[in-house]
Formats: sequence, structure tokens, C-alpha cells
Amino acid sequence: MTTIRIPRVKSYRSNGQTYYYLRKTGERIIDPATGKPIDPARNLTEFVTRVDAMTDALDELPKPVKLKSGTLLALIEEFRGRPVNSNATKKEPSPEWLALAPATRTSYDRILDPQTGYLRRAIHLDFDQIGLHTINKPNVVRFRNKVAKRFGFWTGNYTVRVLRPLFAWGILYGHMTTNPAAGVPALDRPEGTPVQHRSWAPQEFEIMLAAARERGWQGIALALVLARYAGWPLGDIVHQPPTTWQCPRLIYTRRKIRKRGRTTNLLAPDRLRQILELNPPDMMAKTLVTNDRGEPYTESGIRTMIHRLASELAKAGAAKPGLTIHGLRHSLGKELYDLGLEREARKAVMAHESDAASKVYERDGDRSRHADRAVRALNRQHNKASTDAVNANRTRKRLKLSSDCV
Repeated sequence: MTTIRIPRVKSYRSNGQTYYYLRKTGERIIDPATGKPIDPARNLTEFVTRVDAMTDALDELPKPVKLKSGTLLALIEEFRGRPVNSNATKKEPSPEWLALAPATRTSYDRILDPQTGYLRRAIHLDFDQIGLHTINKPNVVRFRNKVAKRFGFWTGNYTVRVLRPLFAWGILYGHMTTNPAAGVPALDRPEGTPVQHRSWAPQEFEIMLAAARERGWQGIALALVLARYAGWPLGDIVHQPPTTWQCPRLIYTRRKIRKRGRTTNLLAPDRLRQILELNPPDMMAKTLVTNDRGEPYTESGIRTMIHRLASELAKAGAAKPGLTIHGLRHSLGKELYDLGLEREARKAVMAHESDAASKVYERDGDRSRHADRAVRALNRQHNKASTDAVNANRTRKRLKLSSDCV
């Protein structure tokens, strides 16, 4: 295909196809009526007319809205919206906020809420008193430290992770020129701090599973098994459809990476397969895991029920404190690591996208077992080298004896 160069237009060629974009905005040049690309080699007049229309439309776009108060509160309300209350009118959230997963929005709200968020409660200062021009990197570090001091180092680090996209959004809409949260490092875990989402001991899992069944919580039991043997996080447990189960395999796309469209096709471990075969999922239900009424659980619902069971067992001395359902995902990651499987195999089972994500699940692994395996490999190598040296020495002696006899 011939590539035609036109002012205000940039082209990109891929797999033998040329694509055209408006240089100023990066918007693809298509026919608005059909949604199909316009080929200038076939219809140059229509192409130029469309470019002119797109360029003229740029002059009609509103300028970035300048925040009147220029405060952190105004920025947050532009980003996440403002709910209806007695003091101010409702403000609609931004498209970028609505594009976030519901669980992510809830998590961000725990940090950013102007009344009850961790940041507000830690710094003891109303957000409308914090001017955007005063927020620099040292101040973000102070935010991190104050939140960490009151709510723990993990929450302090997460505050920076939430502020970073907030300020990036502010730059995108012309409210800020720099991102003061960029490059702020995370706090190290204080020595002696309990590990978040620790892996479960085998007996803890069996006791918890039995307790759920005794109460008739078949959906919770299935959730526990999916977390333990398939490594599903809570977001997948409550949202995956029943068609995910295609005996003997689980075929699904993790919600966390659904935009990338990568499908995991996993042979179900025997324990999980046996449970699903004994209690086949209702293919007419909305989700694979359902409550006793056949309705989906919410994440908070499952989390609350697991916490209730774990607290009762810990109080009775049947389990140690600190059990979470996400800890079962760590149990699987630890088990795969201790088996000595290569990282790519472990990533495939856990549906990880990166090595960094996989390394998190190695923290509870038995490093001494891996060290022993390495030492045994060294011993085999050293023994082989010693044997080779002995054999070579014997060969030299035989050759010398032969030469002496001659």
C-alpha cells in the first residue's frame, strides 16, 4: 500500500497496513458514519475533508477547567466526583474514575475520601486548606510518613500509590504541571511486622473448610478451594461465570488483566475437580460461586464470612490469627516454589504477568529446601570431578607402566 504524506497527519505502518492519525491529538482518521478508516490513496478528497473537520473541531474544544480554589479537595472532587450532601451540589466523576474497577474505586476512596479517608485522618488538615502549588515531593513524603505512623507502613505506601495516578490525572487535565508523587520510594517493612496475607498451614485450611461445610456454606467452601488450588484472588472468585468450569479445566481471564485479554487454561487439580464434580455449578447462575439462594456473593460478603470463621478458630486455638482468603493464593505460590518449579510454570498457574508479581509469592517459600537442592547439585558436580580426576590418574599410571615394560 502506498503511504501518502499530508500536513497535520502522521502515518503508521503495521503488517502491510497503513494507518493515519491527526498529528496534534493522535486521533485516528475514520469515517464518522461507518467507523471505518479512510484511505487517501482511494479517496483523497474525502480524507482531506475529514482532516479539515477534525482540525476545526479542535478550536471548539473547551480549555482545561482551572480549579477556582486550586486545592487538593477540588482536584479530588474533579477526579472522583462529589456525592450529594447538604453543603454542596453533586459533581459527576471523571471518565477516568469510572473506568476503574469497582474494587479499585473503593480502595482509592479509603485513602482519598475528604472526611473519612486515611490521608485526611492522618494529617488532621482539611483538603480545601491544601493548595496544589504547595504539594511537592517532600510534602508527599510527609503524607506517606504520617499515614504510615497511624495506620501502618503498607497503608502509607499505598497512599503514595493512590496519589500518583491522582496527580497524573491532574496533569492530563491541566490542573498541575508536575507529579510530586512520582519517584517517592516505598517504606521498608519494619522488622517484626506480621506478613500481610500470610500463607495457611495445611491443617488450618482443612479445619476452615470443614467449618464452612458444617455451617452449610457450600459457596464459601468452594471459594476456599478455588483460592487454595487454583490461586484465584477474591475478585475472580465472586465474578467468574459458571462457564469457566469446563471439566476437567478452568478456562478464564483474570479480571485484573481482562483488558489485555490473556486467557488462562488450567487443568484443575484433583481436589478441586472432585469437589466441582460432586457439586456441579449451576450453569444458569450469574457466577460460579453462589450463596444458598443461588445469588452471587460480594467481595465484602465473602471477606466478612471468612474473617468470622477465622476469628472463631483462632479463639478456639484451632488456627493462628491472621488468616485471610488471599493468603490461600500465597499458599499455592509457596507450594509451587517449594516444588522447585521454574518461574514460567508458576506464572502460568498463578496467571501472573510479570516476574515481579511472581516473586511476591516466593516470600513464604522454604529457602532451605532450595539451598539443600543446590548443595546436592554441587555435591554431584564435585563428586563427578573427583571421580574424573581419579580415573585420569589411573589412566596415566597404566600408560606409564606400559611404557616401562617396553
